[in-house]
Amino acid sequence: MWQIRTDTGEAFGPADLPTLKTWALDGRLAPNHQLSSDGKHWTSVTAMLELEMDWVAEITPGTFYGPIHKQALAELIREGAINEAAPRFQRGSSAPSRPSEHEQQLELRIQELQQQLASQSATFEAQRLVSHDEMERAKSQLDARNLEFDAERQEQKAAQARLQAELLKRDARISALETSVQRVEQLARERQVFENQLLDAERSRADGSRLIAQLQSELEQARNLQRTAERTATQAQEALSRIEAETASSREHIRTLKVRLDSTRKLLQQAAVTLGTDDAVTDAEIVGSLPQPVDASEPHRNGAPPLASPAGRTKPGLSMADLEAQARHELRQLGHKGGSLFRSRTHT
Repeated sequence: MWQIRTDTGEAFGPADLPTLKTWALDGRLAPNHQLSSDGKHWTSVTAMLELEMDWVAEITPGTFYGPIHKQALAELIREGAINEAAPRFQRGSSAPSRPSEHEQQLELRIQELQQQLASQSATFEAQRLVSHDEMERAKSQLDARNLEFDAERQEQKAAQARLQAELLKRDARISALETSVQRVEQLARERQVFENQLLDAERSRADGSRLIAQLQSELEQARNLQRTAERTATQAQEALSRIEAETASSREHIRTLKVRLDSTRKLLQQAAVTLGTDDAVTDAEIVGSLPQPVDASEPHRNGAPPLASPAGRTKPGLSMADLEAQARHELRQLGHKGGSLFRSRTHT
């Protein structure tokens, strides 16, 4: 198992030989990288022939890059990192051939550079270790400080949570108080409305009481009027009944008079035919013997004294014309009497 160390002192691995070959093939191993199997003794990766890092490219005259793997060199040319026209050559193998003086100088220069790089790498590694230790101490201090900060932050969070809880409680109390104030204001407005409605109801009740009293008074007056009307109707009905009775009696009396008048006319006609005497005397004698229906105290229409009762035949009698006139006069009197009685009853 091998470890790889870069020119900056960064270490990779451990990795086996097939992995190292893959890294060399992919161009992950540079000519200035070193490898070690124990982490103490380091050598250049180009010294391991199994990695086939034996190709060098002349980037500019006198400036070379390599040795690296052939495929890695081709990849750099394809990417444009190395000019395609740059000279390329393979480093000599282990065959018994004497290297040129230039190659020997290059090899010595490379070894010197590798030694300088190794020395610098060791120095950098020591500095890295010191820095790492300092960083670890600083990290420990920072962790301790972070713990203190975390504790303080947790305490601050707890205090903030308590403060937020108190704020929430205060907001809830304020909201409840505002709701209570709004409710009280609403109740005050409702109370004012109720008081106004109560005043209106009181006024309406007073108006209703006055209206009820007025209606009761009017009802009592209507009842009195009804009772008066009932009494008037009863009296009118009684008067009407009496008028009807009197009317019926008058009609019966008139009918009797008409019958007697017709009978008298017939007798007069028969007497006139039989005797052939004066009609006026005969009529007077016959009519004078009949009972008179008129009142004896009624004055005669010519201003004569009242008629006497028919006690004998020596008194002058009434003619047919007078009898009919008297009957009509009695009918008019009955009519005037009945109408006056009906009007007086109705007015009462």
